[in-house]
Amino acid sequence: MSNSANGQDAAEDDDPVVAGNATNFWLLTQQHGWDLTHPEDLKSPRPDTKLRLETTTAPVTIDPAKTALVIVDMQNFFLSAARGDISGSQGKHTSRMDYLGNHAGGIRCPAPTISRIFGFDMAEEQKNSKTAFCESKGSLGVGQSIGDVVLADGTTVAAGRMLMRDEWNTALHDPLEAPFRESQQMSLPDARFHKARLSGLWAGPTDCLEFLDGRGIRTLLFGGINTDQCVLASIQDASNRGFDTVFLEDGCGTDSPDFASEMVAFNCRKSWGFVSSCESLARSTESMKH
Repeated sequence: MSNSANGQDAAEDDDPVVAGNATNFWLLTQQHGWDLTHPEDLKSPRPDTKLRLETTTAPVTIDPAKTALVIVDMQNFFLSAARGDISGSQGKHTSRMDYLGNHAGGIRCPAPTISRIFGFDMAEEQKNSKTAFCESKGSLGVGQSIGDVVLADGTTVAAGRMLMRDEWNTALHDPLEAPFRESQQMSLPDARFHKARLSGLWAGPTDCLEFLDGRGIRTLLFGGINTDQCVLASIQDASNRGFDTVFLEDGCGTDSPDFASEMVAFNCRKSWGFVSSCESLARSTESMKH
């Protein structure tokens, strides 16, 4: 909720509108848009280093020290051409990954939704169908062996158990593997986390949440696949946990119909936070160097 003494939608820079509460708030001004830097209180100075992102609504200013880029599910299972026709998602991805994937422990008691998503064949919706059921048990499920796949260079590899940790099918997609490894030598290396649900932030404490909370992260920029499934689920849980959420629309992909992505963008703008782009993020980070 917003607090404003004069009731205006936005205020002058010396009298910002406050949205939130004493420990978690944003500030809105006509000149600069939303300030998401999270100072300790209204009188505390703003950080010297800031990033300004253009969004589909008002621009937002964030503190890089309190921000993480979260990339969901960018692994071979979804992106490698060796897995078959996956151009719907593959053609739209851009960023490197902080992986949120399944682990062997989670398979002992998988949620029914996860079993259904990856273990059943679902026919297209048939509104006037006279058939009693339009779903059936598939040939594979989470944790079962996928078999061998042939890579672009002709090499045959074992794909491993479906969506299990330390298998080829859950390894980083090749274009992302090298940047991830290079980051491990940097002062702020990329991190990988594992999940057993669509969302990587659905319950706590988890390694991911402990990582974010331990570093004082308040703002999350989201990319990855699939836009309308794991990305959206993680955005919703992050927002409900009190994180700022920014959906990087051109950094996500899905093979769902276009209306699914349109729904995500609409609700991220209207309900969950903001919609920006990798292009805007790249421009902002480049401007910090000058």
